[in-house]
Amino acid sequence: MSTILRKNIFQRTRNLSIAVLLVSLFVLLASFAKAGGKVFLGDVPQQQSQPSELDTLVQAAYQAYQSGKLDDALANCAKAIALNPDDFRSHGIAGLAYAAQWKMKSASAEFATVIRLKPQLKEFYLLKAKADTSLGDLVEAIALCEEALKLDPNFADAYATIGEALEHTEQRQSEAISAYQSAIQIDPKLFRVYDSLGQLFLNLKDEKSAEKIFRQGMAADPKHMSGRFQLGRLFVQQGKLVEARQLWNERTSDEDRIQPTFVQLLTRAENMKRATELLAKNPNDPDALNEMGLAVLDGDSWVVDGRQERAIVYFRRALQIKPQFDRAQYNIVKAMIQYMDVSGKDKKKLDQELAKLRQLDPALAAEMEQYRKTYQGGLVGTPINVKQ
Repeated sequence: MSTILRKNIFQRTRNLSIAVLLVSLFVLLASFAKAGGKVFLGDVPQQQSQPSELDTLVQAAYQAYQSGKLDDALANCAKAIALNPDDFRSHGIAGLAYAAQWKMKSASAEFATVIRLKPQLKEFYLLKAKADTSLGDLVEAIALCEEALKLDPNFADAYATIGEALEHTEQRQSEAISAYQSAIQIDPKLFRVYDSLGQLFLNLKDEKSAEKIFRQGMAADPKHMSGRFQLGRLFVQQGKLVEARQLWNERTSDEDRIQPTFVQLLTRAENMKRATELLAKNPNDPDALNEMGLAVLDGDSWVVDGRQERAIVYFRRALQIKPQFDRAQYNIVKAMIQYMDVSGKDKKKLDQELAKLRQLDPALAAEMEQYRKTYQGGLVGTPINVKQ
């Protein structure tokens, strides 16, 4: 899988279960980027000085897929399939390209063809299972995993995929737990499973078991990253900010595919704690009121929870005490721009607040006018090569 795909497919991913599915799918896709040459190109005669037209197209399709040129890969696959519809390689590469574009119905169909033509390739049962899970066909997904386990009873990824398929079906969550446990028992290095299993325990309100699994993942991982950020999120939720900060400080990587990231949640919680304590000591201090407003205002652009309106209360109190407090006025304008982007209301009020800011500090007002033009709430950005 190309670096561009890996980098962009997780942008603005808010839902953990979707992110986990993406992670597990693209781990498999990445494995084919490394080992796919043997799977797809192994049938090309190495001593043949002049490869056939079919082999040339398969090679070009696979190289395009590796480079992230998915449309080129699909075009070459189509030509190869026209030459020989029973060659599994072109169907397999097409399925991978469709999956990378999140065209799961097409991906599932191509993987089904690979399974029919080359039933011994166990990985394609899981690729189709993940595509079918994303389409809501859990019965088919689980049946495919069971077929893969017949080929290899110690196929840890198959158990993990069963867990992914079942974890959101309330009546079958115990089966999901069992499947996840089987996966890490067979392969303790299947690090993504620790996050999935721990999150499932959290969904079941079992924080003790979740913490145990996250710590187990950290112990199994030579880099001590598996489960670390999820454990950190749990500590933030529990108010254990010192322990959470320690987890962050001892990290060996900054990579966090879940939005908001652990460090964002931690920083917000620390700022809120600090601002709350400062305001308690100095309830009439305009600076303390302004800091409290900023702590309340901080949040994800896609979350609509009224925090902007709550923050404005603190900024106005600060201005009542210190009428020339330009930063408090600046923050009122900023908060109004944010909630107006979602609600579309109070345009005249915003103009009035901007006029007040312009009187206090023209440079700050100009900055907010530019912010007004560019601010976008909600989910922004579509992952590269994901076509809706």
